[in-house]
Amino acid sequence: MATPIPSNEATFTARSVAGATRAIRATFRGVDHPVVGVTTDSRAVRPGCAFVALRGERFDGHAFLADAVRSGARLVVVEEGRGVDVAADADVVEVADTLVAWGELARAHLHSWRHASHGGRVVAITGSAGKTTTKELTHALLSTWGQCHLTAGNLNNRIGLPAVALGIENRHRFGVFEVGMSVPGEIAAMASIVEPDVAVLLNVGVAHAEGAGGTRESVGREKGALLEALAPEAIAIVNADDDVAMAQVERTRAARIETFGRSRKATYCLLERVPRGRHGSRLRIGRPSGDVIELDFPLIGEAAAIDLLAALAAAEAAAHQPIALDRAVSALGSVASRAAFAGRGTVHVLADGTQVIDDTYNANPSSMRAALTSLQEVAIPDRRRMVAILGEMKELGPLGDAEHASLGDALAKAGVALAISCGGLMDLAMDRAAEAGVRTVKTASAEEAARVAVRDVQPGDVVLVKGSRSIGTERIVTALAERSPA
Repeated sequence: MATPIPSNEATFTARSVAGATRAIRATFRGVDHPVVGVTTDSRAVRPGCAFVALRGERFDGHAFLADAVRSGARLVVVEEGRGVDVAADADVVEVADTLVAWGELARAHLHSWRHASHGGRVVAITGSAGKTTTKELTHALLSTWGQCHLTAGNLNNRIGLPAVALGIENRHRFGVFEVGMSVPGEIAAMASIVEPDVAVLLNVGVAHAEGAGGTRESVGREKGALLEALAPEAIAIVNADDDVAMAQVERTRAARIETFGRSRKATYCLLERVPRGRHGSRLRIGRPSGDVIELDFPLIGEAAAIDLLAALAAAEAAAHQPIALDRAVSALGSVASRAAFAGRGTVHVLADGTQVIDDTYNANPSSMRAALTSLQEVAIPDRRRMVAILGEMKELGPLGDAEHASLGDALAKAGVALAISCGGLMDLAMDRAAEAGVRTVKTASAEEAARVAVRDVQPGDVVLVKGSRSIGTERIVTALAERSPA
């Protein structure tokens, strides 16, 4: 489910828009009126705002120029030669590429915010898994020092990220941006927009390998563009346990590098983690100063704990100081209840004792294996039966067959008693798991998998539900909840 583009109060003049976007041509009606708010959606136009006409695969914003002006748009940004029909009623700025112009307006707004906020700091986070968790944890920690603006939902691409950036206000001390990738060059383009003071590279997997060259190394090159964009005074934060991620450090000009992970060489080191079932885990964390902090962390699984290390490193780098333990504990205490964590490892306890791990937001090979570890940690202490209901992992390109088949081995190794697929390549995992003795059921869709789950899941089971976003595995969680409300 796509996140709606938020409105904003970003303020420009017609001439500052033309300058920021490096206009090819600009037609002004006379007075250099300010425009308040910038949007790409003609339905969201408010009187006095600016409208940027983006052209995509399904819609062309230029077809809605007249509607935007009738609704009160004072200025429109268009491709060269496409604003003639509205020039009499609005200022028109013509550019070579409106998507690039959209990003340039966001960059200009961030420049103004940095000046007005006297040193506002930007954190940018990328990686193949854990971006949203790390973003939310970083936001929680930074909010103990001052107001923090952050990426909403999945607005982490070249349309969504500028929309988030345009929403930052002078009251904010920090901005935390999630940076995703589906095509080559996307991260480099977004890095040039937000110009991060702190950049986090969480990990490199094969998520989106199909669009980035087909290998983990090629994905790493794209992710590493975030580090390459850093200025010398910026700070790079990288996963010490990930060889491909660490290889990207050579590309950065940042003078300061912090690392995180299990490795004893990491400056933020996970010294110990004691699982507490569905309640998360107890952590011991070493920091660069040499001190060790201990805290109860409410999210399940080691992957989330590693994300916390990255968030801690990012927050302390952005704030230029270590966070006190009591403030960290307070910030993290209620983080699992935030709506942003829905579908990201949330544990639902149903009336019949069934525990459902809702990890339905997305899936790739590394996050699938991490989720299976979390399933074990929740189920094994109470000797509960483990069930995995899985949807296909999309966008793996030529690696798809092998990655799904090997997941079947992981299901067996984890001790899963029942595995249910939602069709597609996940059937390959079922075939491999069945060979190893796991009871499996192959279905054709999430809807059919939900019916099987309602029939076959037993009271007291621990059930992992996970799949790529397009599979719609959240419907399985809903069906189980309706069978036995919490």
